[in-house]
Amino acid sequence: MAGYPRKILSLESAIKEVIKELKDEGLKAATGKSESHFRKCSDPNDPNHNIHHTDSINIDKLCIEKGIGTPMLYAHEAILDSETQKFYKETVSNTLITMGVRLGKLMETTHEAVDPKGDDGSQLSQKEKEKIYSAIKDVEEKITQLKIFIDKEK
Repeated sequence: MAGYPRKILSLESAIKEVIKELKDEGLKAATGKSESHFRKCSDPNDPNHNIHHTDSINIDKLCIEKGIGTPMLYAHEAILDSETQKFYKETVSNTLITMGVRLGKLMETTHEAVDPKGDDGSQLSQKEKEKIYSAIKDVEEKITQLKIFIDKEK
């Protein structure tokens, strides 16, 4: 797998990471296909082997069960975010500043949620969970933008 240079924000890179996490057994359980098949899909120079959409979904379902997130969905979102960025002009500095603001909001939201004086005391209420999740998504969006800038630099 080390022989193919992959863009950071690509399906091929996500597949490479999924192979490391799930190995042959996990991939077969999720899709019925072998690790070898997905190694071919992770080669950016091989246009004849692309991952099927249903395989991406099934892989992410297994990744959710294993507590490792949704790497395939994240790659799809990052690719589309990259396309969106072509229409917006934002600098790396602005992205970092905005990321700092959003991190601060995430910290404040989480701090308020775990405060014993909060909605459900020290337990997180559904409303608090939703606020934290929203703040996390905002930070992730800026992290993705930063990755897009890095990926564009050759």
